[in-house]
Amino acid sequence: MVPQAPLLKLGGASSEREVRIGDLARATGKTQRALRLYEELGLLEPETRTAGGFRTYGADALERVRFIGKLQELGFTLQQIQQVHAVTSAAAPKAAMEQARALYADKQAEVAAQIERLQQLQHELSASLAYLETCVSACTASGTTGSCCGTCAAHGGERAPNLVEGIRS
Repeated sequence: MVPQAPLLKLGGASSEREVRIGDLARATGKTQRALRLYEELGLLEPETRTAGGFRTYGADALERVRFIGKLQELGFTLQQIQQVHAVTSAAAPKAAMEQARALYADKQAEVAAQIERLQQLQHELSASLAYLETCVSACTASGTTGSCCGTCAAHGGERAPNLVEGIRS
């Protein structure tokens, strides 16, 4: 999660100022390398460069980097973030919002499918743990040690879950 930092202020005054890339990196929890990559990809633009060639950013860059970070948390790749940026900056506001909505709806469907896959994995793990607990209990109760699993009658004719069968093979 991207840490929240206060707006960049000039020496305690309420006026905003331009900051160097290192300040922006610290304020957003990103690395300078990541910020340069965002610039290369057209996702972030420095306001100016100093006489020494240092990038400087305005306060809007802070929100921009947080937005990019939030999209990354949601599972968007940098290429997909470029697509979001392209459609929302090139189109009229209404069209931009419609296109962003479509991209977000696609991502929501992707996340829902991923959640379903993870729930199936959780069910498989729970079933395997329950099966293995029965094995441990049966071996302990019978006083058998060594190779009781796979030969005990604790499960009757119950087929072992795939995660347990894989261990036996």
